[in-house]
Amino acid sequence: MKTIVNKWIIALWLIVPAFAGCKDDMAYDNDGVTATTLVAPDNNAAVELYNLESATIDFEWNSTVGGVYYQLAFYGSDGKELYRVAPEERTTTISMTHPMLNEIAHLAGIAPRTTGSLQWGVITVKGMLETVSEKWTLTLSSYTAFDDFPVSLYVTGPGSEGGTEATAAAPFRVTGEGTYEIYTYLKANEGFYFTNKNTPGGGRAFTVRDDFVVEGNEALMVDTEGMYLITLNLVTAKMTYTAISNVRYFVPNTNTSTPMTYKGYGKWGHSVTLGNLTSSNNQYKFVARVGTTDRSWGCNTQNGQANPPQILEGDYFYIYQNTHSTSSSQRARYSFRYMLELSNQPVTLTLDMSADSDHYTHVVDAGDLTVYPVNNFIAPAEGATVALSKVSGSSLKFEWTPSSGTGPTPKYNVIFYSDDAGANEIGSAAADDNSYASSVTVLHSTLETIAAAANIPAEGTGDIWWSVQTTVLNTSEIASIPPRKLTITRFPGIPAEVYISGAASEAGATLANAIPLKKIADGEFEIYTRLTTGNTYYFVNAKTGAPRQFSVTSANAIIEGGSTTPTETAIYKITLNFNTDVATFKKITSVTWHIMWWNQEKALDYQGLGVWKKTITIGANECNDGNGDNRYKFRMQDNSTENSGRSQWVWANPPGQTHDNEPTGDPSYYYIKQEYRSDQWRDGYVWKVAGHSGWNGNTYVVTFSLKSDETYTHMVTRQ
Repeated sequence: MKTIVNKWIIALWLIVPAFAGCKDDMAYDNDGVTATTLVAPDNNAAVELYNLESATIDFEWNSTVGGVYYQLAFYGSDGKELYRVAPEERTTTISMTHPMLNEIAHLAGIAPRTTGSLQWGVITVKGMLETVSEKWTLTLSSYTAFDDFPVSLYVTGPGSEGGTEATAAAPFRVTGEGTYEIYTYLKANEGFYFTNKNTPGGGRAFTVRDDFVVEGNEALMVDTEGMYLITLNLVTAKMTYTAISNVRYFVPNTNTSTPMTYKGYGKWGHSVTLGNLTSSNNQYKFVARVGTTDRSWGCNTQNGQANPPQILEGDYFYIYQNTHSTSSSQRARYSFRYMLELSNQPVTLTLDMSADSDHYTHVVDAGDLTVYPVNNFIAPAEGATVALSKVSGSSLKFEWTPSSGTGPTPKYNVIFYSDDAGANEIGSAAADDNSYASSVTVLHSTLETIAAAANIPAEGTGDIWWSVQTTVLNTSEIASIPPRKLTITRFPGIPAEVYISGAASEAGATLANAIPLKKIADGEFEIYTRLTTGNTYYFVNAKTGAPRQFSVTSANAIIEGGSTTPTETAIYKITLNFNTDVATFKKITSVTWHIMWWNQEKALDYQGLGVWKKTITIGANECNDGNGDNRYKFRMQDNSTENSGRSQWVWANPPGQTHDNEPTGDPSYYYIKQEYRSDQWRDGYVWKVAGHSGWNGNTYVVTFSLKSDETYTHMVTRQ
């Protein structure tokens, strides 16, 4: 019997691929380092390899300047480095065995039992400096250790998991042509070997002699009972063992590890009741002690899965092995995420490193996945009616009794139909709280879209029906009771014209005298006007007949019908937006004429209907205007906090008039436009007094007009 002691090495898939020294597209810094010259084997030498450790080839090169080290390197046909190895100390020779060269041949793409070429060279190293010699060609005839590879391979014998019962032999996973690996439990000091059959009568047997895999059933033994990863490479006749001392369920958010229970044949299990799964605490992975190093058994994404899976099967759950870090910023790397539907649910985890599936994977068993449909609606009631409003935030709440059942937390969606049989779906709305609540608040704007899909005419009234869909993971069921009817009156139309009327308005309560608002965009209107307390005002869409009437609530929402009482007698800028059914009010506290050179303001008096006016006389020595500057503008002060609380400046229409231009008789010269400006000087947005001869001693009639039925304008006339 052969005892395997202290020969555990990590399997190829667990560490840096193939050979730790392998580098692609190496770039060398050769400043100050002399390249060596090659000696043997000769360039273009051909070697037939044999499966014998005693068969070797000596590689030699010449020594260079002292204080350097050497590394023998092999390269593929594409020039990429495949493998490098250093001789002892600073010697200039190294002996390579045929089996090792056979493995390098496979790295170079030379198939078993074929002949191919690779290159070799020697790298001279001094500190951080490297330079490579010329590269010589070496032709190798590779071998395979066996004439044919088993289609299947098993571990058997009294020391194996399945014991001597052939049908209980544990299968290897086939990882490539002639390569196999298995996670399995081995008993100490009891024999095991490998076979290609798990049926009575036996088949080919494989064991290890002199560190090579050979055919035969000589028993192998380990001196420590436990889990192992065994890899067999029948191409190179090599076997490796790695001890797996423990496997844990790991939660990065809490940095907690829980040992998993080995269930046999490469599978571990663990049961856990999950908490409230938020974005930060629904991560998990597995950590295994492989040899003497902890490894993350998780996903293949370094930063972990960004999103939970949609279903509890598939390649999302595949297991890959990576490095594991205990750093708080890195321990969540390679983590999976739980589906949020599993919040507060018990689950059973099975880590499957067996050959039963196509890939190493794990299973999350959530137990009862039965969908229990909703069987009771709460609100709105059957046949309820709703008149849709465009007021921002207007909504309707749908509510139902949650599903019964003990499985994962279900998700809900309200489904809308255009028919009472629920045959024609026209819209849906996910339940609140990320679809987990037993209610949903649906905006009127959404219901408007759904009503249109049901062919209810604009501004008209019609019926839709609603029900509730319950979903558990990827399975859904509609409510077990018939859909419920809802009668909807769609949004009212947007008026083309708007007027203000009522005793509190400047025009009084006579409809024919209603004052028009200026249309500034589709559905948007504004007016500068005075409102008086003690009475009400309202808006209409016409001055004759029986017009639609609108009022503004205390929350500044525009609604059909009603009237409003002002809280303060004042001059206001009123803006109505019928696209959103929202009104805004700004109280105008002053309008002043601003003489720029003097930087003085003269207050104007409100005349009514959006007009301010005043006759202003400048004292004989009031203004120091020796340079004759005649520029002016206007300033409007309101109670808003826009523009960091600063006032509104009213300027000329773009493009603004420059200080070089005086009136020419064109009325558009006096047009005005509102902008926010707090600086004294602003050429390009100013006017000039015609025929200016200095400010002192002159009298001016200043008119500032924001009449809603005219172009906003002004006039300054010197008397």
